[in-house]
Amino acid sequence: MRMADNPGITVAPSQQSTVSIQTLNDPEFLHILQLFKDIIASCYGPRGRIKVIQNSSGGNVTMSSLSSVLLDSLSISNPILELVKSGVQSHLSRFNDGGLFVALLVSTLVEKCVQLEVPRTVCIGVNTNMLRLALDYLESDKCDCKVKINFSDSKEMMNLVTGIIGSKPACCLLPREKDIISSLVLQAFLTSLSSGSKDSDQAIIGIIQYIKIEGRPVTDSHLMSGVLFEVPHLPTYKCCVSELRRCNAGPNQGLVKVAVYNISLSGDSDEFVEVQYQSVSDMSSSDMVVHKITNVVEDLVKQGIGMLACQKVIHPSIKKYCRQHNVLVLDRLSLTHIKAVQQVTGARLLSTLHTSISETDFGYLSNVSHKVIFGKSFLHMESLTSNVITMVICNRTEQSVQELKRVCENADVILRHSLVNPVALLGSGITESSLVKYLKKQMSTLVSPVSQELHCKESQFIAVANAFIECLQTIAKLASPMTQNTDDMELEEDCQLRLDTPLDCYTMKINALKVSIEISNVVLQINNYIHDKN
Repeated sequence: MRMADNPGITVAPSQQSTVSIQTLNDPEFLHILQLFKDIIASCYGPRGRIKVIQNSSGGNVTMSSLSSVLLDSLSISNPILELVKSGVQSHLSRFNDGGLFVALLVSTLVEKCVQLEVPRTVCIGVNTNMLRLALDYLESDKCDCKVKINFSDSKEMMNLVTGIIGSKPACCLLPREKDIISSLVLQAFLTSLSSGSKDSDQAIIGIIQYIKIEGRPVTDSHLMSGVLFEVPHLPTYKCCVSELRRCNAGPNQGLVKVAVYNISLSGDSDEFVEVQYQSVSDMSSSDMVVHKITNVVEDLVKQGIGMLACQKVIHPSIKKYCRQHNVLVLDRLSLTHIKAVQQVTGARLLSTLHTSISETDFGYLSNVSHKVIFGKSFLHMESLTSNVITMVICNRTEQSVQELKRVCENADVILRHSLVNPVALLGSGITESSLVKYLKKQMSTLVSPVSQELHCKESQFIAVANAFIECLQTIAKLASPMTQNTDDMELEEDCQLRLDTPLDCYTMKINALKVSIEISNVVLQINNYIHDKN
C-alpha cells in the first residue's frame, strides 16, 4: 500500500493481470460439468429431489426443483456453463417446461464427447445426423409414442396437465391435491377460451391470473371469473365498495365505464420533459402538469367513467377529485395486472394526455365488488363478455405456494402450445426409450454414408452414436417410475399396462431436442476459453 496525495487515503498497488487458458479436457472443467449434471439429474423424474440454494454470504433461501428457479439461483462463473445456462433459459422463455431435460442432455452429451478419443468435428457431425434421425422418427406416422390429443376427452387433457403438476416435489402435493390442482388448471384453460367473433372460426385465448394464498390447504384453491386485485387499505369488514357511476342509457346501460392508462398520472410524465413553460403566477412546473392531468380527468368524468385504472401512480388530488364524483381509482396495477384489467374491460391502453379520447377507447365492467378471501381484501372486477379467469392458489408454506403458482403457469403455457399443435408424446421415459430402440436399429444405415461424409473411421462414428444413445437412455431411466432396466421395457406392453401415462407437449419436446444438440455442438466447437484474473 502507498499513501496518496490526500492524507488518510491509501491506494492499492496495481496488480498484474493473470490470464489462464483452459480447454474442455481440463480436469477442473470436467469436475464442474459433472457437478452441474449431478444437480440437474437429482431433480429430474419421479425420484427427483428438492434443492435448497443459498449463496455463500447468506441471504434468501430458495427451495425448488424447477429448472427456471435453479438456473436463476445458481451463481455460475464458468463461461461454458454460463453458455449452457443461457441456452436452457432461451428454451424456457418460450415453453416454460423441459429445462431440466435440455440441461441434462447437454451436460451428459458434452461430457461423453469430451472423454471420447474422437475429433470434435466428428462428434458434432454425428450428433447432427443422430438428431436428424430422431426427429424423422418423432415426426413420422411410425412413431409409437406419439398421441393425438382429443380436446373433448378430459382424461387425455388431465394426463397432459398431471404430467407437469405431479413432477415437481417442491409443490408438496398429496395425490388428491394433485388431482384437484390439475382439474382447476384444465378448467381455467378451457374457460379462458372463447369462440371469438361471429364471423371468425378462430378461438381467442383469455388471460389466467394467479393469486397466491399462503397458509391454507391446497383444497381451498378455486377459480373465479374476472380479475381480483388486492387492496390492503380496504377494511375486511367493509361489505362493498362505494356506489359507482354507471351508464344511464344506450347499449351499455347499467355497466361501469372504464378508462385505462399505462403512463404516470402523478405529474412526472415523460411527455412533459421537453416542454418549455411560461409561468405568470406562483404555480410551479409540476403544478402545471398536475393541472393538465386534472383537465383530462375532468373530461373523462364528463364522459361518464366509473373507474380510472392506471399502471403507475395517480396524484392524490386526482384521486380526491374522482372520489368526489363516485369514480373508483386503481393505481400501481403493475404490468401483469394492467393487462388483465385491459382484457376484462375491453378498454384500449391510453398512453398520452394530449389526444382526445373517443368512446371506442373505453371498456366496461358488469360489476365491481369487494371480496374478502381468507382474511385479505380484494376488488373483484367482472365482465359479461370477457374470458379472464382468476385462479386462487392455496398452499401451506410460502415456498410451496410460489412453486405451485409457477407450475400452474407452466401447465397453462403447455396447454396453449398443444392447442396449436394437438399432439403429445408419452412421458415417464417412454418416448426416450422408444427413441433409443429406433436409433439402435437405424444406426447401421448411417455408418457408411456418414463416415464418408465426415471423413472419419466407422468405429469413430459408432462410438459417438452410442454416446448419443446412452445419453437418451440415462434420461429414460431417470424419468421412468419403474425400477427395472428400461432396456428391457417393451414399449407396446408398457403403454397397454399404463393407460394413465403422463403426456409431454410434442412441440416442447421437439424444440428441447433441437436446442440440446445445438448447445452441445456449440460447446464442442470451443477449443480454449480464456479467463482473465485481475
